[in-house]
Amino acid sequence: RHFHKATSINPYFAPAWLGYGHTFAAQDESDQALAAYRTASRFFCGCHLPTLCIGMEYAKTGNLQIAEQFFGHATSICSFDPLAFNEIGV
Repeated sequence: RHFHKATSINPYFAPAWLGYGHTFAAQDESDQALAAYRTASRFFCGCHLPTLCIGMEYAKTGNLQIAEQFFGHATSICSFDPLAFNEIGV
């Protein structure tokens, strides 16, 4: 509810879209989570977190090849994030 209001007030506020995606992911709403993460990715240029979250969501749904591509892209953006390397290892 709060993320919906935040994105309604300012649809370009990337942290709200990222939080929105986390909310959908926690509720196992993968399609909506991916849509929110992609929106966050468009507004968070140069940030690896939305890309990493997209990869995590694909891994959760069993699309491991696509997930690997997103993990690789996330590590190319930010090569020192331990979470990205953890997800590659898992």
